[in-house]
Formats: sequence, structure tokens, C-alpha cells
Amino acid sequence: MPSNWWKNLLATMKVLIMANIMTHENILVKVIKDPQVMTGLSIEQWNICLKEAKLSGTAGRLAYDAKRLNITDKLPLKVQDQFRGFIYNSGASIRKIQWEMNRVARALKGASEKVILLKGATYIAKDLICSKGRTSVDLDILVAKNRIDWAEEQFLAAGWKHQVINDYDQKFYREYSHELPPLVHPDRHISIDVHHNILPVTSRVKPDIKEMIAAVVKIDENFYVFCDVDIILHSIVHLFQDGEIRSSIRNLLEQHDLYEEFGQNPQFWQDLIPRAQQLGLTRALYYSLKFCRLIFETEIPEHITAQIKQYQPNFLARKLMNFMVLGVISPNLGLKGIGRYIAMNGLYIRSHWLRMPPALLIKHLSIKFYRGLKE
Repeated sequence: MPSNWWKNLLATMKVLIMANIMTHENILVKVIKDPQVMTGLSIEQWNICLKEAKLSGTAGRLAYDAKRLNITDKLPLKVQDQFRGFIYNSGASIRKIQWEMNRVARALKGASEKVILLKGATYIAKDLICSKGRTSVDLDILVAKNRIDWAEEQFLAAGWKHQVINDYDQKFYREYSHELPPLVHPDRHISIDVHHNILPVTSRVKPDIKEMIAAVVKIDENFYVFCDVDIILHSIVHLFQDGEIRSSIRNLLEQHDLYEEFGQNPQFWQDLIPRAQQLGLTRALYYSLKFCRLIFETEIPEHITAQIKQYQPNFLARKLMNFMVLGVISPNLGLKGIGRYIAMNGLYIRSHWLRMPPALLIKHLSIKFYRGLKE
């Protein structure tokens, strides 16, 4: 009886997984993989595609691809109007981040510290493909942990204010997180997140940030960026080690773009797995490579695919991750009803389990639950 139960469960999960993949390929992911498909979409397909693209933050990417391929004028007029808006919003977002970088440089002017751009700011500074059509709501930077208090003092003196004023949240950020409580300037309303690591200090995985800082590359007179391999490993960590994965198809697309762009250099592939081994990020890298290839058909060298398999989880964990990730990585496409609820909460619990030990996790979630009831 137990044997049949497990067989039925796995068979059901396989059907759901394949249904999820087919749904993705039919609409949003199919368009991302082959933007020329946009010229043949029906009005109904456009309604589904645009809704999903807006929710997932990939609408600007579709507009950029249409402009790059010179097919915008072949699309429905209402789509053209929306695409012009997406391009405008993306350009405005990039200019805001660039100006905030200018203000950060001014606030820290004269300092000898390495100020490292992270995530969206890195993509903009390096003019990477994944920055095209992208919108960002904050600026992420990193400084050495022993200089984090100094950086906070400089920003507060220059006019930034704390967004988080709750005593518990302030304490949690400072004792357990990998960054300061978010800071925002009252005139510009762009948040800056000042990191001292890429994962919380309570995380089960503890990459050596000193190794990453030692390999940074100077991008201009004010800022540094991680080396190419560390740029993608940080993106992977943000999604598969420190994130909930739900509705995060934009983040996976970002990794697909980085593999495609950085992968033009053979040295990148030679360095990728050894660097992940050094930093303890091989499991997260396994998931990134797997789902990029599965969803976006990312071109990954066969020897990399073969090597990374030694870091895969057990059979049941692989099936569960397939079920959950494919079910909820896109905001609406994928699982529905109770299946989606189970997958979302499973990934939520997983993300918190990886971030902190059980006692702290129970305390933190209990406080958040109690505060939610009060509010």
C-alpha cells in the first residue's frame, strides 16, 4: 500500500510539472525565448502575456526585445503604446539609479573604502543585457563589515533616513541580517541597501565575503563590482538561497542572460564550479543551471551540466523542488488553487529554514505572525 501511494504521488507530481512547463512555453517564456513570436500572438494571448509580464517585471524586457528586433510596428497598436511606456519607465529607472549612485559617491567622497555595486546597479554600470528594459526601485551596495557603521554615519549625515523604525526590525537587521536597515532619501525616494555580506550571518551557507571582495573589479573612480563569476553567483544566492522563488521569473531570466553573456568567455565556465565550491554555493548553482536550462533552454556546456550533478539533492528533494519552482516561479502561470498554496508556502518555509537556525526561525515567524494579527 505505501509503495503504491508513493508511486501515485510521484506520477501526479510529474503530470503537474509537465503541465507547468507547457503553460510557460505557451505564453510568456515562449515569447522571451523567441521574441519573434510576438508578431503572431492573438489578442487573447496578448492579454495573458502582458498581464504575466507586468506582474513578473519582464514587460520592459519584451518591449526592449521588440525594439531591438525592429518588430514593434508589427504589433497591435495598444501593445505598441504599452511598449513605449515600458521603454520610457525603464530609461527613467536607470537614470534614477545612476543619479543615486552619483549621490552615494558624493556622500562617500574622499574615502578609501571599496564601495561595491550589487545586482541592478552592477548590470547598469556594466551595461549588461539583463539591464535592458529593467526597472529598479533601490540601489544595493556593499562595504566591508568593519566599515558598515562608518558608511551608515556618512549616509545619515548626507540626508538619508531609516525606513525601518520598529525596534525589533532594527535589532534584527543589525544582529542577524547581512545589511543595514534600508535607507531612503526624502527628496528622491530611492532606497539604498548597504550590505556587508551576500547572505545573513545566520545563514546555513556562509560564503567568505573577504574572498569575493578580494576579487572585485574597479568600474570607475568611485565604485567596484564583483568579478563576472561572483556577479552570477550573487544573483543565484539571492534567488535560490535567500529568496522565496515565488513570482521570480525575472531573476531566473537575469541568470540566463548572464550565462549567455559571460559564457562567451571560455574562462568563465572554467572558473564557475570551482568558485562555487570555494564559496560553498554548489547546491544553489545546481538549481540555477537546471532551471535555466529547463525553462529558457540556456546554452550550458555539457561538461558543466555533468559536473554540477554531483551537488544535486536526493531524488525526493529534486522532485519537490521541480514541483514547487515550476509551479510558482511565474506569478499566475503554473499551479492553481491548493497546489499553488502548498508550493508557495513550501518555498517560503524553505527560504527561512536556509536563512536561520530553528529556534531563531520560530521566534521570528511568531513575532511576525503576532504583529500581523495586531495590524
